[in-house]
Amino acid sequence: MDKETRHKRYASKPDLVEVSCFKVASEWVMDELGYFLIDPRPEEQCIFAHHYSKDGVYQRSFSGSCAEDIYYTLLRENCVGSLQHAAYLGSELQKAELVIRFSLPWYKQDDPLSLVDPRKKE
Repeated sequence: MDKETRHKRYASKPDLVEVSCFKVASEWVMDELGYFLIDPRPEEQCIFAHHYSKDGVYQRSFSGSCAEDIYYTLLRENCVGSLQHAAYLGSELQKAELVIRFSLPWYKQDDPLSLVDPRKKE
C-alpha cells in the first residue's frame, strides 16, 4: 500500500490514544460485589475462581477449564459489578487457562505470566 492510500485509509479514523504501560494503584476501585482468587490447577486441568465478599468472607467457588466459560458464568451469576473488575478477571482467567493448557507449574495472580520458569536462575 502506498503512502497516499495509507493516508486516505486512516484520515477518517478517530485520534489515536496512547496507552500507558503501567497501572496506577490509586485508579483501582474495589468492586462492591467482592473479589476473586484465581487458582489454576494444571494437574487437574481445571481453573478455580474463589469468590469473596469485599469484607473477605468466602462466598463460593466456580470451576472450569475455559476462561471464557468461567467469565460468562461469573457475569450470569451477578458476581462482577464493575467494568474495571470484569476486564481484570478476563485477563487473569486467560492467564490461568494458559497455565492449565501448557501445564505450567507457576502462576501468581496480578503478575505477568512467564512462559519460561521464573524460578530458574541462569
